[in-house]
Amino acid sequence: MDQTARRITDDHKLLGRNVMFKCHRKNAEGKAVIFFAHLMRWLFILTLVSFGCSSMALAESRVVKIGVYENSPKVFTDESGRPSGIFVDIIKYIASKEDWELQYVAGTWAEGLERLEKGQIDLMPDVALTAEREKKFSFHKIQVLSSWFQAYARKGSGLQSILDLNGKRVAILDQSVQQEAFTRFSRGFGLDTKLVAVADYKTMFEMVAKGEVDAAVANQFYGSMHARKYDLVDTAIVFEPSALFFAAPKNQSQELLDAIDKHLDFLKKNTKSAYYATLKKWTSEEVRFKLPVWLQILGLITGIVLLMSLGGSVILKYQVNARTRELQKINAEMEGRIIERTAELALAMEKAQSADRLKSAFLATMSHELRTPLNSIIGFTGILLQRLGGPLNDEQDKQLKMVYNSAKHLLSLINDVLDISKIEAEQLNVVSETFSLRETVEKVMVHPVDAYFFC
Repeated sequence: MDQTARRITDDHKLLGRNVMFKCHRKNAEGKAVIFFAHLMRWLFILTLVSFGCSSMALAESRVVKIGVYENSPKVFTDESGRPSGIFVDIIKYIASKEDWELQYVAGTWAEGLERLEKGQIDLMPDVALTAEREKKFSFHKIQVLSSWFQAYARKGSGLQSILDLNGKRVAILDQSVQQEAFTRFSRGFGLDTKLVAVADYKTMFEMVAKGEVDAAVANQFYGSMHARKYDLVDTAIVFEPSALFFAAPKNQSQELLDAIDKHLDFLKKNTKSAYYATLKKWTSEEVRFKLPVWLQILGLITGIVLLMSLGGSVILKYQVNARTRELQKINAEMEGRIIERTAELALAMEKAQSADRLKSAFLATMSHELRTPLNSIIGFTGILLQRLGGPLNDEQDKQLKMVYNSAKHLLSLINDVLDISKIEAEQLNVVSETFSLRETVEKVMVHPVDAYFFC
């Protein structure tokens, strides 16, 4: 009995312990579930906050205000009213890489510079770097383009050299670097020109076409693209080569300028980049490194002259040989037709002499045409040697003098060829002039004349 009672009591105690253990275990499991639920909720909240902040950061792009004016093909507004051109294509490419949002502000050239100086825009394209502008604006280091200015006039105006602009009305872009450069350039030759400041190139070319001004000064990009539209021609008046940049307000937007330099450095090193693609698009030139136009024209003319001279000689030789064979055949067959053969020979000789005179006349004309590009070379290098385009170092001065002297020598040779052709064409006028015998002798002697004759 007692043993049975103790066994029952022990069983009840063991059952009680099991019940208490299960209760504690359930409580612990419940607390763990609650803790894990709180932990997951906080992790979810933190994830949402982090994602929201990242989305806001990604959504906030840098707004960059760009000035736009009319100077096709470098920068202009197309028919649909959208900004376009070389500078616009380049800044669009950079903006896509830097996550910039571009806002364009249209206006005239003068308005764009004024807005830039007041800090109303962040960048102004197509700005030539000068000492005066460097005081007002900030520039990046790698140039976007290089250009120069050229005078354009109506066909038949007779304007070919800077001296022809004396007393003429010349349209020029208001508040541009060309205004100061042309004033300095014309004064260097002692000219009295009336400058007419105009707001844009389109109006300038229209004024020339209507005869309101005698000539217009524009950059070579705009001139080569639009001169034919207004029936204008380019002259040999070329001056002020310049480098073109994006400009920013003084001591502002340096991070924009640094980004432009970074991408220009990359783009210019790759001839298949977007930079060269936009140059080809707007100028039909794959790369900028090519022979100057005047040198291409000179080479073409020289090649044509040589080919025509060679062809004329071959044809003439063939004709003479043919006539000679005919005369030999006639002489062998019919000795009695000496008079007729003599007449035919005289006719052949007359044709040969006529062909020779035509060749001389042609050579004289072509020699004259070769002078025009040579005079441009001599004039332009002379301007550079006068330091009108800026200071030169010793090496540049030496090289320019070599170009100048070589051009003068070539011009002298062409003049001699022209004189010879005039002699053959019986067109040379002989004029007697006095000269210094002393100076002539000194030019051909190694030692001064005084050492031998004037001691």
